[in-house]
Amino acid sequence: MLGRGHEGVEAGAAGLSSVAALKGVLTSWEERLQAVRDECEQLKGNLLTVAREMGESETGAKSSFEGVRVPGKADEKR
Repeated sequence: MLGRGHEGVEAGAAGLSSVAALKGVLTSWEERLQAVRDECEQLKGNLLTVAREMGESETGAKSSFEGVRVPGKADEKR
């Protein structure tokens, strides 16, 4: 992804010391971005697991209250 922006830099700036530094920065950013991608991929699985478990818990809690009768305004008038 970042490499496309650096295409031709070495040929166009041959002999400049900044080319080596630029290449080092590019490599560093590529490694950082790969680490972020890897972490996001791991989080994706964890977050999907949590969402599924929370959905199951919510469904279980909701069904456990279905038989509970809560007095309302109509009951107060009796």
